[in-house]
Amino acid sequence: MKKINEDTGHPNDLPVIFEYDQQGNIIGKISINDWKAKKEEAEKLNEIEIKLYRESIHYYTNKDFDKAEDILLFLINQTDYTHYEYVERLANLYRRQANTSKEKELLLKARRNMGGLAVNEGIIHRIDKRLEKNANAAAKGKMSLATD
Repeated sequence: MKKINEDTGHPNDLPVIFEYDQQGNIIGKISINDWKAKKEEAEKLNEIEIKLYRESIHYYTNKDFDKAEDILLFLINQTDYTHYEYVERLANLYRRQANTSKEKELLLKARRNMGGLAVNEGIIHRIDKRLEKNANAAAKGKMSLATD
């Protein structure tokens, strides 16, 4: 009988890391090298997000609100409203422009998307407080229009 000798190559090429789905079921195995490649790709995406966020802050401070709004909307859509710092910055931008309807719409979408996640209750509380302030500001705006 002949012994089968498989040359596995480098030990990091062996599939030893299990991948799981959302329910905790194993969906596959990957090698350490594959895992490192996936991690590097995720880090690059994270770096791009950080650079875009910094660029939006630059536009925001230079009062170029249209460009800041575009970048922030892109980031918010990419992260599915789960990064509250993007939502909060855009809500501040809308408040500075006295655009209460857009601010309210943005905050409601963020609250709805964060409601299903196991996020910090503090963030949801902050969104609720902002929505309350938004409602008060909108009511004051309507009252001043009625008295004019």
